[in-house]
Amino acid sequence: MATQSKTGAKRKVSSPIDSDEYFGLQFPSSASLGDPKPVLAFLAQAVIETIAGIRDIEHSARWLTDGVYQQLRLKATEASRARAQSQAKILRPNLAIGKITTFSPRDGVIEGVVVVHNQGRARAVAIRLEGYNGRWRAKTLAVL
Repeated sequence: MATQSKTGAKRKVSSPIDSDEYFGLQFPSSASLGDPKPVLAFLAQAVIETIAGIRDIEHSARWLTDGVYQQLRLKATEASRARAQSQAKILRPNLAIGKITTFSPRDGVIEGVVVVHNQGRARAVAIRLEGYNGRWRAKTLAVL
């Protein structure tokens, strides 16, 4: 069995376990990951609810990369402190998921924008999903 390295040279390996193709960086196909729109809708709602203080960040941790998890945890903590200083009540937002727009720059990657409506206000949540271990995970996330 021979594998090709990044430089283009082939090297001999005795078993597939020694191969870079076996343990190296692998990009799953979008078809094997399933429809990303339900994941985008869930994450958009979960992010808004986490920042509002009514959902624990752990509920969506499975779908977030470590960087996005830490970013969201920091944002939720800041929002919680601001509510505590102003003595504002935690109100459950009445969210409705609006239009979901997706774009795929390459196979296994989806960039999406979800419009979330809440009592006369609309927010856009931009999410980049990448395939990881057979499921979609948010690589970047921004609430506008």
